[in-house]
Amino acid sequence: MFATCLWAAAVACLAAPAAAGYPEKLITFVTPFTAGAAPDVLVRALAAEIAAATGARAIVENRPGASSMLAAQSVAKAVPDGYTVLVTGNVAFTGNPHVFKKLPYDPVADFTPVNTVAKGPMFLYVNQRKMPVDSIGGFIDLVRQNPGKFSFAYTSITSRLPAEVLRKSAGLDIVGVPYRSGNAAIPDLVSGEVDMLFTDLSGMPFVKSGKLRPIGVTDTTRSPFAPELATFEEAGVQRMNIGFWLGVFLPAKAPPAVVDRLNALLMRAAASPASKAANDQLGTVPSVLPAGQFGRFVAQESRLWGQIVHDAGIPAE
Repeated sequence: MFATCLWAAAVACLAAPAAAGYPEKLITFVTPFTAGAAPDVLVRALAAEIAAATGARAIVENRPGASSMLAAQSVAKAVPDGYTVLVTGNVAFTGNPHVFKKLPYDPVADFTPVNTVAKGPMFLYVNQRKMPVDSIGGFIDLVRQNPGKFSFAYTSITSRLPAEVLRKSAGLDIVGVPYRSGNAAIPDLVSGEVDMLFTDLSGMPFVKSGKLRPIGVTDTTRSPFAPELATFEEAGVQRMNIGFWLGVFLPAKAPPAVVDRLNALLMRAAASPASKAANDQLGTVPSVLPAGQFGRFVAQESRLWGQIVHDAGIPAE
């Protein structure tokens, strides 16, 4: 027992200097979201709160594209000192490993998981002019009556997977069209270039203008942001609980004391009024796990997504 205490004390002594004064210089928050997109607004709110709480400067570096791989790759190669931080959706860690044969980063070996900051469901939006339906059942009937006529946009496996699961489980003949980002896909959805899209709450402004219509939500319960929308489970479509979360990662071998300090700062920032406003815009709620559990959570989520991807018949590229 005495030896154990000595070891614990030694570890504490080694870890403490690593976090002493952290953060004391510029922190760069790297994100795969385009500037101005709803998730980017949340990332900027978190960065601003941490800067205000510590007096350190913080900037957000947007690296969109390649299904979040550009952002993840850049952080994987960074110095693990806590000053380069990845804030990303789950696609980089739970989706990409199952739909790409080779990744430019190792989702386990190259990162130190810190925590989640928010979670939310996906909403299915349709072009109201081309698909004049107002329910999940009506949507399914329309698509079945017009095989091969309708297309869905997707920006990553997070927005593609619910469409593929719906396609297979409901026996729908629909065509997928890839896009770089939601900011690129939504205008085409509004104009009618594509007919449907699973995404976050960012499509709601076009609902208010009458150009888009939300059909359903991918969760086990209705969203507090659109309680009138039925879940797919309510409509009898199973395995559609496919949402997303935003998580924070540091490069591998980040000092434990720095991880703990950043986690504490994130917990405080995630509870701020600015972060709440950003969550409201995104359609997410704050979500912070107990310290030390994020890594296990990511591993569990990856296994679950792997099974869903396999069952949906999505081949690796």
